[in-house]
Amino acid sequence: MRAWRFLTVALSCSIATSALADDAGESRVDSTPTWSIVGSFEGTYTNNAFLVPADRQDDFYWTPDITIRADGKLTSDIYYRVYARGELDAFSDETGANNSDARIGARLSGDIFDWTAAIAYENRYSFGGIFENRFFTGHDVIGSVGRSFDWGALTLSPGGLLTYRFADVEEAQRFRMELWLGIELAIDDKWAVVSEPFFEQFWFTDGLNSGRQDQVYSVSLGLQYKITDNAYLTTEVVYEKGESNRPGLDYDFIEVGPRLDFVY
Repeated sequence: MRAWRFLTVALSCSIATSALADDAGESRVDSTPTWSIVGSFEGTYTNNAFLVPADRQDDFYWTPDITIRADGKLTSDIYYRVYARGELDAFSDETGANNSDARIGARLSGDIFDWTAAIAYENRYSFGGIFENRFFTGHDVIGSVGRSFDWGALTLSPGGLLTYRFADVEEAQRFRMELWLGIELAIDDKWAVVSEPFFEQFWFTDGLNSGRQDQVYSVSLGLQYKITDNAYLTTEVVYEKGESNRPGLDYDFIEVGPRLDFVY
């Protein structure tokens, strides 16, 4: 999770929960609620801790991300999920870049023409530091679609979402669109080459950010190892570039590090 800073507000632009978590969650859905813990723990080197266009500071940071959730069925083909999630970025030296958020949410999903479509509501509390200074409280309304295609050892998982955030700070209110393509090429039963390029577009609607538009482009390449059916270790390199129609908000970075994903 990385923080996108504007004015005195830090907007948390966290990448969607890993494919491991979503796939495992869907397979565990039953007619009665099933509880699970989904999470990841990541150690990352970055060459741009503050996401700035110049005078970059490199650092190493830790990102624990834990979700407790319950999955079940409303009908034979409509599934629900309720969850609570917490995540943070804790930097070794540049502690001013620390950020965190806590969320509670609910989702309904079902299959439409072999695609999984979902609508969700998420209540987000965004903080500077490690759950210290609250920047804003957000109410996100989210619609998403996704599916997977398998061709032998290759799996492609395209998806997209559109969301609007209502917030108690005007500058945090915005539309967000994300498009992604998960790519997995199995080497054998344990190893796979993975990548998840994505594009994000933000349209800010209120306050001093009214009319602001941001774009984020990201590509990654990693090697994944299956530890067990419920745990994966991935080491990857990420390049990300952010652009804005407001001066001083463009940035790019390269990050590298391992990530452990698990579900129980």
